Amino acid sequence: MSKSNSTDIPNSLQEHWMPFTSNRDFKENPRLITEAKGVYLKDHHGRTHIDASSGLFCNPLGHGRKEITSAVTKQLEQLDYVQPFQQGFGGSFELARRIAKHTPGDLNRIFYTICGSSAVETAIKIVIAYHKARGQGQRF
Repeated sequence: MSKSNSTDIPNSLQEHWMPFTSNRDFKENPRLITEAKGVYLKDHHGRTHIDASSGLFCNPLGHGRKEITSAVTKQLEQLDYVQPFQQGFGGSFELARRIAKHTPGDLNRIFYTICGSSAVETAIKIVIAYHKARGQGQRF
């Protein structure tokens, strides 16, 4: 398991507000995660927990996987980010091709977003554009 830099229990939550967390409850019963490997988390008491929450900011592939770290490092060394407006890079096309192989029927167009809400918003915009292109713009 990879070790965290700090296992100190915070006595002040002035600088760090945690989502869906009562400061009072956290101060009374803090749960600090200090290590993670695969689906397991270890807290500052040494107890092991299964990370089955999926989470707001999900990590569905497990923690501390060397093959993922290596692939991410390789990509970051080559190219970390390119905004996708009117330009692209090979990795995004290759990933789209690989994803499309697993989709049913002709549902094989891939549009990347960064979160669920932007995915829903984009899907709505695509539906509106589709109906307008078919001459049904009055529906919206």
